[in-house]
Amino acid sequence: MPIRVILLYSLIAALLAAITSPIIGSSLFLSGLEVFMIVDLAKRRNFKLSFREIGFAATALWGISTVLKDVVLELMTLIPGPGWIARVVVAVVFVFFLGVLADMHFR
Repeated sequence: MPIRVILLYSLIAALLAAITSPIIGSSLFLSGLEVFMIVDLAKRRNFKLSFREIGFAATALWGISTVLKDVVLELMTLIPGPGWIARVVVAVVFVFFLGVLADMHFR
């Protein structure tokens, strides 16, 4: 069941990245989706997260994604066409593996 949820969030990430690809800075929308996915996965595994833990996760995700994902995604935005397609692929892969890691943590 969690893999279906992770795939659903990956699909949402693909749609979000495809729609916002040409917009510089739009990868921050993905960070919000990632936090929402982690909270959802925690609830499905009956793992209680406090607001402090959610805030810490959001801050950590924002920091990590800024360094890794956002830099790559923003550079890809500068290459019209192929860069926008690659941006969607990077977003899907990042969200999928983040979901798998989060699910492994909450087991």
